[in-house]
Amino acid sequence: MNSEEILAQIKKICLSITESSYDNGIQQGYELLIQLHDLGLEKETIYQALFQYYNGLEDGLLRDCMADMMDFIVGWCSPDKYVWKEH
Repeated sequence: MNSEEILAQIKKICLSITESSYDNGIQQGYELLIQLHDLGLEKETIYQALFQYYNGLEDGLLRDCMADMMDFIVGWCSPDKYVWKEH
């Protein structure tokens, strides 16, 4: 998958998220973010792509899911979940 397909998949996961599927959806999104990282993409590029989408969302589970994805990018999460940490 290329970066556009992965970003679309993250959005699709968040669009279909429910309270009962939230944890599983977050894990799937996290794994997709790792793929984006492994492709060598800059964290700012991915963050901005998700942030633009996030800004157009109403409050709710979809917006919460996108916020969690962005947290994994910038490190506002458990240190072991921070995808773009410095090595």
